[in-house]
Amino acid sequence: MAKEKFNWKALFVNDENSSIEKEIIPEEEEKTISFPSDSNPKPKNKYPPKPRTQTAVDNSILGKVVEMYESGFDSLNKPGYDFYEFFKAIKSVGKNDSSVYQMAFSMAKGIDANVSKESLLEQSNFYIQEIDKVHQQYHGKGQSKKTTIQNGLKSKKESLTSEISELDNKISELQIQLSNKKNQLQSIDSDLIKDISDVEQKIVANNLARTKILDTINVVIEGIKNNL
Repeated sequence: MAKEKFNWKALFVNDENSSIEKEIIPEEEEKTISFPSDSNPKPKNKYPPKPRTQTAVDNSILGKVVEMYESGFDSLNKPGYDFYEFFKAIKSVGKNDSSVYQMAFSMAKGIDANVSKESLLEQSNFYIQEIDKVHQQYHGKGQSKKTTIQNGLKSKKESLTSEISELDNKISELQIQLSNKKNQLQSIDSDLIKDISDVEQKIVANNLARTKILDTINVVIEGIKNNL
């Protein structure tokens, strides 16, 4: 039976009841399948490495988002034998060659005679579409929160700049007040930079986690296309 769909509110919304915001989920050793070097046009031995990016992401944030994508993928599993079980069978073996696909396919046929190359490819689309829906939803929430923080920063800067201009006209009698306002203006960036950085990392981690699991799914899809 399909479990409850993705529930990743804690990624972008501070929820006092969310354990994700209260503790760092330890990263598990990644189960990868060894591919040969990039010089080989058709990798056979290893799932793709983590996607490269110019933006650094805290490993604890990326680990939590990847874990949530994997958990969400598991929650989509439908009753009976479909692409999900085939994907898990391929990944559990640790190899990505024709014999593995043939063996997994034979086992699948033994469980459900209706399993076919076409049905597996068709079913894979469902998982990809569901993952994309979740990615878009939380990408939008992350962008919205980032914009809110940035707008608040801009508003505070404009307000304080205006006050500073007024205080400058009062010179001596308002010198103390003017100095305090300037100090507030200088401290805004340092106070909010951490919040902005945290949200940016979660947005990037959301993208990377989605890419990671889809890359793995696509390898299996290509394996099905090429080996069945």
